[in-house]
Amino acid sequence: MQSIKKFVAWSFVMFAASAQADVAIDHMTLADMRQALNNGRITSEQLVRHYLDNIRANNHQGQNINALVTINEAAIEQARKWDAQRANNPAAEYAPLAGIPFVAKDNFDTRGMVTSGGSYVLRSSLPNQDAFTVKKLIDGQAILLGKANMSELAASFGWFGYSSFGGQTLNPNNTKRDASGSSSGSAAAVAAKFAPFALGSDTSGSIRAPASVTGTVGFRPSLGLISRSGIIPLSLAFDTGGVITRSVVDQAIVLDAIKGQDNSDSATLDVASDRIQFEQALDRTSLKGKTIGVITNFKGANPEVDAVFTAAQETLAKRGAHVVAIDLPKGFETLWSDVLGPVGESEFKPQFERYLATLGANQPRTLEGFLGLARKNQAENGPHGMNPARLAGLEALSKTNSTDSPLYISILSRKIPQLRAQLMGIMQKNKVDSLFFATINCPASVVHGVTDDSYVCKAGDTYASSYIASATGFPEITVPAGTIKGNLPVGVSFLGGYGEDAKVVSFGYSFLER
Repeated sequence: MQSIKKFVAWSFVMFAASAQADVAIDHMTLADMRQALNNGRITSEQLVRHYLDNIRANNHQGQNINALVTINEAAIEQARKWDAQRANNPAAEYAPLAGIPFVAKDNFDTRGMVTSGGSYVLRSSLPNQDAFTVKKLIDGQAILLGKANMSELAASFGWFGYSSFGGQTLNPNNTKRDASGSSSGSAAAVAAKFAPFALGSDTSGSIRAPASVTGTVGFRPSLGLISRSGIIPLSLAFDTGGVITRSVVDQAIVLDAIKGQDNSDSATLDVASDRIQFEQALDRTSLKGKTIGVITNFKGANPEVDAVFTAAQETLAKRGAHVVAIDLPKGFETLWSDVLGPVGESEFKPQFERYLATLGANQPRTLEGFLGLARKNQAENGPHGMNPARLAGLEALSKTNSTDSPLYISILSRKIPQLRAQLMGIMQKNKVDSLFFATINCPASVVHGVTDDSYVCKAGDTYASSYIASATGFPEITVPAGTIKGNLPVGVSFLGGYGEDAKVVSFGYSFLER
């Protein structure tokens, strides 16, 4: 009883400062939140309520961003429990993200909360445990606010950020444009200030492209640094978890919290994750004296994006970096058709079915069973129809069973190692510390069904540069570099060698420092 009275009295004092603090929350970094929570200037409940208010204002009304598909109904109560714990023990040392809310892409398993992968077919799927990264955050007392919309089963097929479960996610910066894909809702949620950070997944650009077009920070780690356990797979040769944040410092804080070895994901066992420390590696002067290789292959798709990229190279010089131009061999322009596409086509069916086998008895067990339900829903022509091209793509994959094909084996055993060696050889020959390029060479594309004649994109595949990190497993960070007509953000990327994650993130930090 005494502890309850103590908490009530403390809460009354806190209420007096709440209105002033609410105004500042949108501009707080994660470090600011940690300090404010620790010294009692703000409560976890206040943080959670603030973000829920932002969600209510602009998720399904106002701007109608449609970034979130599910809300954790227990979030406020979980925040209150953390606040009570802190009130009873204010001198305790809490984890960096304790009491701080976040959202997770809807392909991350969340115990007792729907994990649909963006598919209406899986609308009632309730996993019995959290994905590894979600559990790490919750174990550190972070508070899950809800689940983010995504391109269906993490593949867009031209409708970026559309899913049969959640509908279309819009770009908060310009609602005629999408938030790219497939971590569309995660990026839009952070940009719209629905949460301070969001988990996403990246197979062929699915964190980096959404971050680039929403003006946020996204990072694809070295393959194996972050676990994939409990994430609906697309292609495990390339899949990785990751995070989208508003700043590089926030990115570093979350990466330090979620990285680590996972016995259920063998890829993580080959990475010395304990030696990669992000926050302590941040250095405002990390670009000074470095040589940065500017990739020239992907220019010419949009003049405004090219202009931002040119200005970004001038920023590198201002930060003390030396810039050299690098024209990559043409093979790095065709990585989708040569590497990612064939491997993805081979891997999806067996890996997706392995995931389906972990679900409850009322869920489909095979891709064919999943498609049967999808076809039935499509025939009913309701509000939850699948992108027809996505459905056709799944139909084609249902007939594929080629993980033992000579092509698949050759790509994994020969082509990918050759690409890694070739890229490292190019970097070493040119004595560069990182490669640098526009994250995607066009701005956010027009939402399906909407007209916007201002969109210009002369690229056959605007994601082409993002396939380099995907195919090699190397780390890449995208950071905001400018805004073009239509209030459309443009991001630029730093890419390093395998295991150089902390260095790459520090370069992004140095680039943004004023």
